Amino acid sequence: MRQLTMPTTSLKTATNKTFIAGTIAFLFLFLLTGCSGDPQLHQQADKNKTNLDAALTHAQSIGVPNTLLQSIVQQEQQLTQTNAPLSVFSDQNANSYYTNLAQRYQALTTQVRGLTSQSTQQLDYQATLDLQSLEGILAQRQAQGFVEAKTFADQLTQYQDQMAQAQYPKDYIQISQKARSSASALHLMGPAYDNIKALQQTIQQLQASHLDVTALQQQAAYDLQLFRTATLPQDFTNLNNQLNTQLQETVTFSAQAIPYVGAAKLKQFQADITTLTQYGQDTASYQKALNNDQAALNKAVSFSDFLRVSAQIDNDVSAVQVPMTEGQASYLVKQFHQEVTTWGNAHLYHDSFNGQNYTLDYEYDQQGIGSDLDVALQSAQTIDDYQAVIDLANNDMLNLKAMETDYSDKTAWDQPHTTDAQLMKNFNATTGQVIVISLIEQTLRLYQDGKVVKAYQITSGQFDKPSVPGFWHVFLRQSPTKFKSSEPKGSAFWYPDTKINFAMEYHDGGYFLHDSWWRVNYGPGTNYPHYDTGGDESFSGNGSHGCINMQEDQINWLYHNTAYGIPVIIY
Repeated sequence: MRQLTMPTTSLKTATNKTFIAGTIAFLFLFLLTGCSGDPQLHQQADKNKTNLDAALTHAQSIGVPNTLLQSIVQQEQQLTQTNAPLSVFSDQNANSYYTNLAQRYQALTTQVRGLTSQSTQQLDYQATLDLQSLEGILAQRQAQGFVEAKTFADQLTQYQDQMAQAQYPKDYIQISQKARSSASALHLMGPAYDNIKALQQTIQQLQASHLDVTALQQQAAYDLQLFRTATLPQDFTNLNNQLNTQLQETVTFSAQAIPYVGAAKLKQFQADITTLTQYGQDTASYQKALNNDQAALNKAVSFSDFLRVSAQIDNDVSAVQVPMTEGQASYLVKQFHQEVTTWGNAHLYHDSFNGQNYTLDYEYDQQGIGSDLDVALQSAQTIDDYQAVIDLANNDMLNLKAMETDYSDKTAWDQPHTTDAQLMKNFNATTGQVIVISLIEQTLRLYQDGKVVKAYQITSGQFDKPSVPGFWHVFLRQSPTKFKSSEPKGSAFWYPDTKINFAMEYHDGGYFLHDSWWRVNYGPGTNYPHYDTGGDESFSGNGSHGCINMQEDQINWLYHNTAYGIPVIIY
């Protein structure tokens, strides 16, 4: 048998291949098990990621908007998709990676916490503004005599109580949504009421034409019931749509009454033109339209003729509403300014400190709420805008007249005043606690169910920085706090950072009731330049920058014995 032998060259080649394959496998295994960094740094990165996840979960659970957190979530996702670099001979690259990863997670966690704090503050402020807006439209509806406003007054009290307990963004978001819904409902209340009155008037006109209106009266009574129980914007919207349909169907169905209805509309059109004339507006074009409408109504024969004329009258009556409301607003603003000027010039305060004379009603002049009224009028465009100016002018005139009356009232400053009672009744604040501040007396009186509980002499805003008359509510309470000047250093109104022990904000823009430990004198005259006496020493003093200044022990008592949301009437 022949013996086979492997060539020496083939044997060497096989051995080399085996060695190379083993070396490659060893290197691959070494790379897989090579340097992966310090385990502690890896653990710290994982821990920081866990902290970030916890912070995000917490922020989402308390209602921080997802739009604020989205960028951070995306950044975290990008970080989780990265890997540590492999290094055969050194841990340095891996260590740097995990150190940087831990820092990135920690920085994102800090951002989440910052966004949580920022979101809470912003939503808190927005909720406060929404409550103030609700408060404003509610006061208007109450002044207009809507008994249905009581439901919304109860809602406002509920929202204010919730505001006092609110802590998280979701709390403030919920309060804002509720306040906006209630405010929207109150805005829609006016048009709904106007439609109800229009339907009732139409029914009366039809009844005067000897038509059977029994079914229409039943429908109107049902509409009124819906109006009195409505609490949501959609309730009033649905009611308005229903009323508009009923009005259209009523006019269409009762063709025989249209001539009478047209005559009534023309009568109203004439009344509007007369009103417009009283406000000093040009009425020539409207008078011409009225004459044309009257002639067209006289010539109408068919049902379609009456419908066409009626529609034209509606358009003409609608066209006069904006200038009429604008004219009324301008007229009332002008009346208000005239009253401020006339009364102020006749009632001056002579300041013995500097020999100057000051008007006693300066809070209502151009440096006070008079300028706010002008701005509102100048920016008004719609009927609602001008109606808001009318309401504001009426409220300002009401407070001004109350101040004028109080000037002649000889009742002791610490006793109930007639003007206080009238204003509390007007603002529907006759029950519970109410703070009433008389600027002419420089006095604060705290009422409980119409009875004076406490009375303090105060110092209000100086001539160039007057306090704001009106009907407000305390929406922020701080004890202690630090006031920082909004004026630049060097300004006459700049002041250094000042510690305040008790502060109750009643109007946005930093209008507080607070202690003024630097003062000695309070009461009449202290809102003007004066000598403030301190024992054997005297120093010059003046009124505040718009806040209501009080003795520390007095505001201390007031702070601890009144609640968040307490009404504040300043006149």
